[in-house]
Amino acid sequence: MKKKLIAILGIMLIIVIGTSFVTAATRKKEKEEEKLTIVTSFYPMYILAKNLTQGTNIDVVNLTEYKTGCLHDYQLTTSDMKKLENADIFIMNGGGMESFMEDILKSYPNLPIINASEGIAYLTAEGHNHEEEADSHEDEAEDNHEGEEYNAHVWLNLGHYLKEIKNVQKGLEKFDLENAKIFEENGIEYSSKIETLKDNIETNLADVKEKKVVIFHDSFAYLAQELGLEVIHTVNLDGETALSAGDIAEVIDEVKENQVKVLFTEEQYSTSIAENIASETGAKVYVIDSLVTGDMDGDSYINGMKQNMEVLKQALLNQ
Repeated sequence: MKKKLIAILGIMLIIVIGTSFVTAATRKKEKEEEKLTIVTSFYPMYILAKNLTQGTNIDVVNLTEYKTGCLHDYQLTTSDMKKLENADIFIMNGGGMESFMEDILKSYPNLPIINASEGIAYLTAEGHNHEEEADSHEDEAEDNHEGEEYNAHVWLNLGHYLKEIKNVQKGLEKFDLENAKIFEENGIEYSSKIETLKDNIETNLADVKEKKVVIFHDSFAYLAQELGLEVIHTVNLDGETALSAGDIAEVIDEVKENQVKVLFTEEQYSTSIAENIASETGAKVYVIDSLVTGDMDGDSYINGMKQNMEVLKQALLNQ
């Protein structure tokens, strides 16, 4: 009888322990399912979101591959769409950068979207401010559908990047009240780092001797705007763009006419055309990072801009 009682108690204990494990596993699964997933459009937005979500259990996923660079003419893949299926929030740069937004809006009309560049005056292809910003998802999709009419590379202007941080922070606070305080604290901390970087760059480049430049990527127009440089000509080498001999000759003439000594090119593209123009004009080629690719470190934007500052000092102070 005693042995039978012990056996029964043993079975009951096993059942209780098993039930506890099942309950714990269920709770763990429910907790995992409750985890918020943020999908970002490309690398600059990913780094921004990672900084703002530190200290939370939020999963930040980048839509495109980290080596994709700018999203000019990017086509969504099956893998991209699967990521969007699990997204609770989508963070975009805006300004026409994400040409695929119309497809996302059609497939996921209820997906909350944060437009990081909302309220920022975009530069046009000619480098002038454009005061019209997209105020809704539909407007943004229409802008993208029309092509890159505006220059969307606003993150290379540190003042604009600070605005993007604030926009994303406020957007996250709206969609996730539970972590609102953390977003605010992270936003203050990250913005403080960027403001320090901005002051450092302004101090180091206060005595710029050479203000006339030719740029080989329109993203540098925002860097030029930040530093008060005069862009004499923008040579766009994105995608399948090819320059004819006549195009190159035109740039050479402008460089000579304006006595331009500095040519800024982008490390993602070949420098051969810039080197050709330099050899004909006596100008020098300097490679700038547009910060659209890099490692996963939260300080990668800051580190990239510091490296850019060293290149800018060499190019603009030593002429």
